[in-house]
Formats: sequence, structure tokens, C-alpha cells
Amino acid sequence: MEKQVDEQKYHSVIDPLVTVVIPTYNEEKSIEDCVRSLRNQTIPLEIIVVDDGSKDQTVAICEAIGVKALRQSHKGPGTARNLGAKNAKGNILVFVDADMLFAADYISKLIEPIISGETIATCHWNEMVTNWHNPWARCQTWYFGHPDKRRTPYAVHPPGNVYRAVRKVFFLDSGGFAENEGRGDDGSVARRTGVKAKRVTDAICYHRNAEGPGDIYSDAVWRGRHKAVHENGGFRRCVSIVLIHGNPVRGILRGLLLAVDKKEPRMVLYSIIYNLGYTLGVLRALYSGYYLK
Repeated sequence: MEKQVDEQKYHSVIDPLVTVVIPTYNEEKSIEDCVRSLRNQTIPLEIIVVDDGSKDQTVAICEAIGVKALRQSHKGPGTARNLGAKNAKGNILVFVDADMLFAADYISKLIEPIISGETIATCHWNEMVTNWHNPWARCQTWYFGHPDKRRTPYAVHPPGNVYRAVRKVFFLDSGGFAENEGRGDDGSVARRTGVKAKRVTDAICYHRNAEGPGDIYSDAVWRGRHKAVHENGGFRRCVSIVLIHGNPVRGILRGLLLAVDKKEPRMVLYSIIYNLGYTLGVLRALYSGYYLK
């Protein structure tokens, strides 16, 4: 349900003090590169990692490179982001993922409309694929219909739900991100308050795509869980989701068409794995209500 917000209360000019919050769950392969990229930004930052019950060396790596790491049991990224926000010293919060890298001026461009009083929150548009050299990463981009090397389409969309940067006082006043959504929690404040994020088209970042069958399957299961838990309509709705998004025949046919078009035979296997994972994610969530990774 949308909550009425007095937006003008949050539109004053402010001096920027930025805290970047990174939720992590088994991110030992990428967290150090992400932090290094943030430390190369053109403005000073506070960096807070909130570990969501990782079973790998994520926390140890953070401690080794001198990054503040808060810890919680496995509750999902929404809870982790909220914990980071509550411990932030900055008056602007920036939320990123552990498998992202950034142009040196990414943060400064992202927060400019906020510090000028133009808007309360922003999101980026120019999101590229970090690991384009990997054939499975290319398959993910093509499967979702995005242009080569991009994680997003070229078309400039209207203001978005996903907050990458936001005034902390507004974020905390609004109650923070939903803590029972798993994937998609980063759009919950906008959906609840009606306050959309201004898209900053020249803030460039890079995001890792799936690098193998295991990544593809895990991502698809998570997407399926999210769709099942948050769609209305119960069992019948979930069945229709499976038939539309997880239909194996449809997946094989689509994979064959993309394999021919892109001259990449892996597209067939990508489509099969993705559709299988998506279907199992929907069915598991329907049975258990479990929405986390």
C-alpha cells in the first residue's frame, strides 16, 4: 500500500557525506574488487559491508582489507541493507552489490541530483557486463534481450523503483527496505511511498553475469522464488508463471533460435538450465514460502 510522503521536506540542498552499503552472501570471489573500485572513487566514502550469513571467506577478506563488516544470520539483502543504513555516518546512502565495479566518477554523478535538492533518490541506467569475455555471461545478456555488453536496454526509462542512492533521513523515515522479499527488496521503498528514483544516465557501472551452469541455475531459482512469493493469485497464478516462464519446450525452442542467431550453441543449454531452475524456484516457494537465496 502506498504511503503518503511530504517530498518537499527532503528536497533541501545538502553537503554530501556518503555511506556505501554492500550486502554480501558468499561473495569471496568479488568483494575485494568491489571495494577496490569504490576506494578509487573521486570523492571520499564510508564503506560498510553487511554479511548475510556467508559460509565462505567473505568476512575474512573484508577484515584483511580493512573494511567495516557487520554480521547477521541469513535473513536476506533487505535486512542487511537496513542494518547498514542504521549504522551509516553519511547523510546519503548508496546501495551496491558485491559483484559490481564502478567508473571513478560513478558515485559523484549518482548523488549530484540529491545534493542539489533536485530529487530524493537516484538510480543508474548505464550498467555494463563486467565479464563479457565469458560465453555464459554473453548468453545471459542475449537471453534477456539486452544489447551486447549491457545489463540494461538502451531505451531511457522513466523514474525507477530501485534506489541506488537516497537521502538517509528519508530512507529511515520511510521504514527502509522490506525485509521479507528477497530479490526485489531494493524497489520496496519506492513502491510503498510512491517516491521514484531519478535515472542518472552518465553514472556508469559494471555488473557480473552468470559464469557457468551453477550460476545460471542459482539465479533462475532465486528469480522463480521471488515471482511465486510476490505474485497474487496463489496456486493458479504460480502454474501460469511456470507455463509462461519455465516451460521447457518453450525454453528449448528459444535457446535454439538464439543459438542460431548468435552463433553460440551454449544458448540451448543456458535456456534449459534457466527454465528448469525457474520452475523449481516457483514450486519450492509455493510449497515453503521460502524466498532467500
